[in-house]
Amino acid sequence: MSSDMIEKIYKVSEMAGGIQEVVIFTDTFKIFGSLVNDDKNNMKHVLTLKNASVCKHTDECSCSIDSPMYEWLNIYEEKIAAFSILGYQSCAN
Repeated sequence: MSSDMIEKIYKVSEMAGGIQEVVIFTDTFKIFGSLVNDDKNNMKHVLTLKNASVCKHTDECSCSIDSPMYEWLNIYEEKIAAFSILGYQSCAN
C-alpha cells in the first residue's frame, strides 16, 4: 500500500464536501468513525478516528450495541486496505 494513503483519505473527504465520517477496511476489521485531521497533532503514518466502532468484515453493520467503541482509535497506514467516505449514510439495526 502506498505511503500516502492517509493523504488520499483526507483528499477524498475534502472532495466530498468535508465529510468526516468514514469506514476503513483492514485485512481483519471494518472500522467506522470520524476523521481527526489536526495537522499539528497528526502522527506520521497513523490515521486517527474518533468515536470509532470496530467489527468483523462479515458484520453487516457496526452500529450494534455489541460492537466495541473507542473514543480515539489509531490505525497504522500500512494496515489500511480500503476506505469509503460515508457522508450522511448511517447504520440502522
